Amino acid sequence: MDMVRERILPVLEALRPSVDAHITLERVRRYCFAIADTPAPSTAAAAMRTPVLKRLLSGDGALPQAGLHLKENFENTGSTVILTGDDRLAKPVWYFAHLDTISYLIQPRQGDRHPLVPFCYHLIEEGSRPAEVYRYDLAGNGYRRVGTGQLVTSDGEPFFHPDDPGQPIRVGDRVVMVAPCRDLNEQGDFVGHVDNAGAVAALAVAAPVMAAAGIEAMLAFPDEEEGPRGTGSQVMGRGGTRIVNLLPVPEIAIIADVQQAGGDAHADTRGGVENSTRLGQGAVLAEFSSLARGAVTPPHLYVLAQAFIEILDGLGVPVQESNNAYTSRSDDVSVLLKTPNILLLGFAGFNRHLDKGEPRANLHDLVSLSKALVYYSAIAPLYRELSAMLHGRTA
Repeated sequence: MDMVRERILPVLEALRPSVDAHITLERVRRYCFAIADTPAPSTAAAAMRTPVLKRLLSGDGALPQAGLHLKENFENTGSTVILTGDDRLAKPVWYFAHLDTISYLIQPRQGDRHPLVPFCYHLIEEGSRPAEVYRYDLAGNGYRRVGTGQLVTSDGEPFFHPDDPGQPIRVGDRVVMVAPCRDLNEQGDFVGHVDNAGAVAALAVAAPVMAAAGIEAMLAFPDEEEGPRGTGSQVMGRGGTRIVNLLPVPEIAIIADVQQAGGDAHADTRGGVENSTRLGQGAVLAEFSSLARGAVTPPHLYVLAQAFIEILDGLGVPVQESNNAYTSRSDDVSVLLKTPNILLLGFAGFNRHLDKGEPRANLHDLVSLSKALVYYSAIAPLYRELSAMLHGRTA
């Protein structure tokens, strides 16, 4: 620990003035609410949310900015990428925060409702949620809302009930659930469609700081993380796969996403075990996802990441450690096929898929996540050295 502190603390202290000046509660809230309130069905999210991301960055003077390169349709993958440093694709550090949300596909009408095909993991067991229907308009070359109603789960199957029975809803439309952002209290708790607007906002706010500091990184915002439901990992995270297949192997990759929280009536549990992470306690570091069906951080990288937690606490950036009860897979299922050196660094939240009600998270946690994403970039060279010594010694 002393060795890590000696090597890393001067680097982080040098970053701290710009980190604290730029990554503020007001800015993170503004980014998060604007992104979360913009619909983002998989494979259409970049077309609908990237203009919002671009407007936010431009409004803050980050576009144009030396060392920050926004690729709106990166290499025709349909996803958005920001490169910091130079504009070369080879980067030592990758960040991923998926841009899309859960969405549903239309099937032929049955009476007063449309059966839906989940383009996601459908977690609502019974009940209804407000929903909207979006359609690509060929003449206007953009997506527009064409209907409102309720997404209803009955006997485990999802349906869409339109508010207007005469509304022509058709194949090709996308149904998304609605959860407008609003503040809940002075402690920073809020509701909104945080999966994964929270991590996108944290990463977008961090990007200009990384660019100004000369940090060489690739920040990816995949357009398709959810994908269809299935038992195998590669049925999801396909947007990320399209990105990583074009890139040289990095030293580390950091995946930022919402992680289930515990200690609340809305807690998501697996096998009756409650996750220990809490709202308002900082960013969340997890060792593995989906009970090892997703990424599993190598032990020597994870121990190094743990050492950062104490150092960051001294900089006013709390990071809580997951108890490994359950952390969902995300874009790590794509990245792990390129490198095992993955850190799962997210934020606590409830009802990410509107499971039992409105999604809920904490703005202070997103501020901590954004700052931690900048600081954790310093882990790459140290890990490279430790890994080289370890493998040289065991070869």
